[in-house]
Amino acid sequence: MEYISVKEASKKWGISERRVRILCSENRIDGVTKSSWAWNIPSNVEKPSDGRTIRHIKNVSLRIDSINLKSIIEKKEEFNKIVKDPLLYQKYFDQSITKFLLMAFSQEPIDPNDIIRVLNKERVVNLDYNTQLLILNAKSILVECYKQTGYGPVLSSNIKSRPFISEHRLNETYEKLFKSIDDFYVPEYKTGTTPNLSSMDDKEYDISLQMETLIFQYEREWINLDGLVKASFMFAQLLRLKPFARYDFLFASLIFAQILLEDNYPLAFISIELIPELKANLTLTLNRSNYTKLIRMFESSIEKELDNLLLI
Repeated sequence: MEYISVKEASKKWGISERRVRILCSENRIDGVTKSSWAWNIPSNVEKPSDGRTIRHIKNVSLRIDSINLKSIIEKKEEFNKIVKDPLLYQKYFDQSITKFLLMAFSQEPIDPNDIIRVLNKERVVNLDYNTQLLILNAKSILVECYKQTGYGPVLSSNIKSRPFISEHRLNETYEKLFKSIDDFYVPEYKTGTTPNLSSMDDKEYDISLQMETLIFQYEREWINLDGLVKASFMFAQLLRLKPFARYDFLFASLIFAQILLEDNYPLAFISIELIPELKANLTLTLNRSNYTKLIRMFESSIEKELDNLLLI
């Protein structure tokens, strides 16, 4: 029988190495053995089912009320025909990347004009080297998302390898932000706990456990939801958990973008002058678990961009 390591199982199943070790120690993986300090996991064994209760959202409804996405979905179909023409789409593609990153970096103390100059490959003496690298790394992550979805003019051939959101991919995305800044950086969830949102349960839960639960929810409970709804849910929940020590808004924005692109949506971005309204809608969302205003705000952004592109 062939065996794989904890690290290999982590990548295969899309969960953390820590969680794999817990499953091994709890004897929940068929055929697992331990030699010295290492776990040996049969290569053909299935990922164990998650027997835990989805506690931190058990009594909370992630509500979207009467959101009707029919209009934007119809426009999206027209948009996807235009995407097939790289020359027609190229200008929009470049502009959308810039506008999205201006939103993603809106919570960092960086002048938006300096961000634009970095993206235009200009030398910016106002910014330290690491900050400029951070901006370029974020752009690279976005472009990579386009490549993985075969969406837009990134690849000469539209070969689509569908990415998926997993714990491994979340950690990988965060790690890529530190490329050439700290190549030895290993993403780790910050220590501590996050309050439960449910009014019926005021306990606090470990962040790593909540992140795993969030991924479980994404894979099982949101699977049939529209991409914009899923992206909005994930965006707000990552901002609630703030799993890493830095760049929470930037990280949540990049994952938001990836889910949109997976579902063949263009990027949704909020202009700088509307960021205070976005923050207010996020506060409402996290306090009341009602996503209606947040989704409508993103929907309006996408619809505006689709209208502009369809006029080309």
